[in-house]
Amino acid sequence: MRLLIILAIGLLIGAGMIWLADYDPGFVLLQYRGWSIESSLMVFSVAYILLIVAGYIALRSFVFVKQTPGKLTHWQQTRRQRSAAKALTRGLITLEEGRWSDAERLLLRHASNSETPLLHYLAAARAAQKQNATGRRDGYLRLAHKTTEGADIAVGVVQAELQLDADQKEQALATLQHLREVSPKHPYVLQLLQNLYSEMNQWQGVQDVLPDLKKRKVLASSDAKTLSTDAAVGQICAAIERSDWDAVSDVWQRAPSKIRQSEPMLVAYVAGLIKQGRGANAGPLIEGFLRKQWSDQLVYQYGLLDLDDKQAQLATAEKWLKSNNENPWLLLTVGRILKANKMWLKAEGFLRDSIRFGARGETYQELAEVLAAEGGNREQVKEAYQQGLALMLSQKEAIS
Repeated sequence: MRLLIILAIGLLIGAGMIWLADYDPGFVLLQYRGWSIESSLMVFSVAYILLIVAGYIALRSFVFVKQTPGKLTHWQQTRRQRSAAKALTRGLITLEEGRWSDAERLLLRHASNSETPLLHYLAAARAAQKQNATGRRDGYLRLAHKTTEGADIAVGVVQAELQLDADQKEQALATLQHLREVSPKHPYVLQLLQNLYSEMNQWQGVQDVLPDLKKRKVLASSDAKTLSTDAAVGQICAAIERSDWDAVSDVWQRAPSKIRQSEPMLVAYVAGLIKQGRGANAGPLIEGFLRKQWSDQLVYQYGLLDLDDKQAQLATAEKWLKSNNENPWLLLTVGRILKANKMWLKAEGFLRDSIRFGARGETYQELAEVLAAEGGNREQVKEAYQQGLALMLSQKEAIS
């Protein structure tokens, strides 16, 4: 732009000199150290204009020659980037079509020339995963991390997702725990961690991430309450498996009141009390819960309790019969309590009613034991045992 302005000024000056020459041809005299040049104003003006034009052409030529290598490099770079972009598009389409090997090849072809190599390598990692090539997958993830600064979280999340898809839970857990250290507030990392902890029954881990999940509103309030209950129940069940009764008691005591009053939590805690021989402590808990709402599971567990006052236990269970006289779980429980009180004939009746409304293998077993205690027919006892065993083998029956 500057050169054009200078050229324009020079041309104006030259034109002005030509215009003046029309009125007075005049002359121009140049002297330098004994040298002198004399010319008419017209000739000098033409020479001056030609000199300006020649200088402009020479300067533009110099600039053009100087910039040519850079422009050529830029053109080549742009061309390579366009090729990389096309390869990325074709690779992603091929990946979605399920042609994993072709997709991997296309995605890698121009990755080094791409403006977004991260996308190439992450997609190539997914393609390799689909071919069960975990070694290549991890190599592409390392390249993605190396070629793109500030993409640690993105690469880590994809790595964790791929590890989860490959059922590499331990590796995924390590990846997600590292990501949480790098970005403690990242909502998706927290969600993935919570899901994995739940799958691996690592309930203390679930409890650890719950406060952040609530704070970041990753979970709805109702879902958070459910998860909190599941975590507490899971911790109790894990402690029962280890026969760690102190841990059972500790989890129960630390749990909020609303969780302790939930059916799943109470069922798990009562199971722990029964297993450690402290079922008598569960009686008031079950009775208190059933005054507010019904629970087949807790009614079933009530029949397993070895309470000191069995008459009072029987009286309580019989009260529940007024509104649940066809419930097989309650009928089984009443039959068990009657059996414990050695009231054989009544126990037989309730156990047969329980079978009528919902046959279970263990109910037949209880009936067989009652019949044997009554001194009944051996064939009847044998038949009851056989029917119970057949049901147990054909059904996965459990109430916990």
